[in-house]
Amino acid sequence: MSDTLVYRVFTFQNEAPSWTTLSIISIGLFFVLSLFSLADNQPPPTPPCKHLVQARQQQAEEAALLEIEKSRIRVLEIWATDGFQFRELPLELQIYVLSFCADMPATYRSLVLVSRSTYEMTLRACLPLMPITLSSSRQLIAFAKLVHQDETCLVPFLDIGRLVHRLWISPRLREDTILAYRIVRACSNIHSLACDARTLCASIAKCARFKHTMCRELTLLVSRSHWECTMETPSGLQFMRQLTHFRLMGEPAVPRMLALPQLTHLSYLDRPRHPEREAEILSSLEDSGLFPSLEEVILTKRCGPERQVPERINHRLAVIYVLREQTEMELWCNAARGESLWNRARALSVAKKAVRAV
Repeated sequence: MSDTLVYRVFTFQNEAPSWTTLSIISIGLFFVLSLFSLADNQPPPTPPCKHLVQARQQQAEEAALLEIEKSRIRVLEIWATDGFQFRELPLELQIYVLSFCADMPATYRSLVLVSRSTYEMTLRACLPLMPITLSSSRQLIAFAKLVHQDETCLVPFLDIGRLVHRLWISPRLREDTILAYRIVRACSNIHSLACDARTLCASIAKCARFKHTMCRELTLLVSRSHWECTMETPSGLQFMRQLTHFRLMGEPAVPRMLALPQLTHLSYLDRPRHPEREAEILSSLEDSGLFPSLEEVILTKRCGPERQVPERINHRLAVIYVLREQTEMELWCNAARGESLWNRARALSVAKKAVRAV
């Protein structure tokens, strides 16, 4: 019996570890399965709050602005130490930047006093765009010294006369006429010229060698008629034949024997002593051989502030009213800046077409 008891005790001692191991394994499996079941039963993650997204976007924008401000400060610090080297820019870009000063006389006068190189660059950039008006003796003398490059000229190698594209010249004194002729001859690259018939004949028509090949716009100021000089010389004929824009002030109508094959825009200043001017214009428009390329004719009349609405007589003739206090020189300068009578007539045509379309 004692042997049997010893055997059972021994057997129990040998089997006890296996039951313990099984219990531990069972508990572990149960724990793992419970974890998987909890993971399956968990709800999906909620999206971030809308306000949180906006806050993050605002933080990103603030960071970008801060970086831009830091870059700007770095650039300013570099300029403060080394300076902005305008002369290191390409020549074309320098001229383009300075050309904006053509409509700012005060800035232009300041620039020409900076240095010799800036003076030259400013002339190159601004003179072709500036409407030059010369009337008084002081203006004529000063400009003659500039274009003829006397001993006081800062850039003797620069042909300043070639840089002038728009010139209004009307000497008030008879003794200044010779000086005016010399200026027009020196400015041989003119695109738009305003002068009287005497100046036109003496400085262009009577020259043996025709130089003003670029001029396309002429405003003939009030003077006695000198149509003969433009028709009797080769230079005069060539000059008139190349015109595309022609404005007459106080002159009689263009003679029918004067050929203007390239003329597309013609303008007259109406005066009380020429009450038949409108009838003359309409009659000349009927002659297709006189102006074969003509597109627009404008008759300007003086008026007060009460009547400024332009009128369209037919598809080519328009009547435009100009304030009495506005001078012809002001009208000419406005045209050089893009506010010409032709643009006003063109706007009138566009408005008429729009009304018809409606």
